[in-house]
Amino acid sequence: MPKLVSAIDSTMHFDKAFIGTIAFKSEDIELPNGSTMALGIDCGRWVLIYQKEKGDQFVVFEYDSGNNTLLVDKKAGGKNDFLRMKEHINYFFTHAYTDDLVTIIPSGGENA
Repeated sequence: MPKLVSAIDSTMHFDKAFIGTIAFKSEDIELPNGSTMALGIDCGRWVLIYQKEKGDQFVVFEYDSGNNTLLVDKKAGGKNDFLRMKEHINYFFTHAYTDDLVTIIPSGGENA
């Protein structure tokens, strides 16, 4: 089973054309540290939904690369929040197995 990171070129590259969501195909799947995540990408806008462990509240990171703005749970985020979001995304890419994931691309999207 390949890990997600082996299926992409770089965890730091923002593909401005991609529109879709990458998520676990089951609520029972979690990462080795017990967390779960879903990543939605709409061109340069990235939305990470992060749950540290089952039963915890979800944290929603919304990053707009065009404006270089970050919201965390609908509040302005700072540099530490951005670094935390990046760390979560890198962990997701490095530890999630492609067989455990689904990619949802909206119909009519550029990648449909």
